[in-house]
Order: sequence, then structure tokens, then C-alpha cells
Amino acid sequence: MAEQFAPRLALIAVMTVLGRGMLGGSDFAGTVKTAAVAAVVFFVLGLLVGEIARRLIEEHVRGDAAGDGKGSGAPGSGSPA
Repeated sequence: MAEQFAPRLALIAVMTVLGRGMLGGSDFAGTVKTAAVAAVVFFVLGLLVGEIARRLIEEHVRGDAAGDGKGSGAPGSGSPA
């Protein structure tokens, strides 16, 4: 999940910075440098958040499979509502 989430988040950050630079009339070199830094920062952030999400989902699935009663309570989850 992290490998899919990180590049998408980085691309959104780059496009946001580039769009902001275009609308604000900033110089090209400064905008591209800022976009590159944003890409790296948000890629790392995406890796971290994606890994946390993967672990939470796996833990939830393991809990449901073990039948420990910690399910979501959603219909079809096996937990009473």
C-alpha cells in the first residue's frame, strides 16, 4: 500500500506547488526547486502513512480471522451490531 500511496501523494504535491507557482508568477527555477523538495517530503510522508495503513488493515483482518470479537460491527463482519 505504501508503494502505491507515496508516489501519488508526491505527484499531488508537485502539481500543487507548480500550479501555485504559475498562478503566483514565481520564477521557474525557484518553483521547480520547491516542487522537488515537496516531492521528496511528501513521498517519505506517503511511505510512512501507507505503511501505517497497511499494518492497521492487516491487524484488523487478523483480529477478524481469529474471532476475538474486535470486529468493526459492520454487517457481515461477524460482530454483533
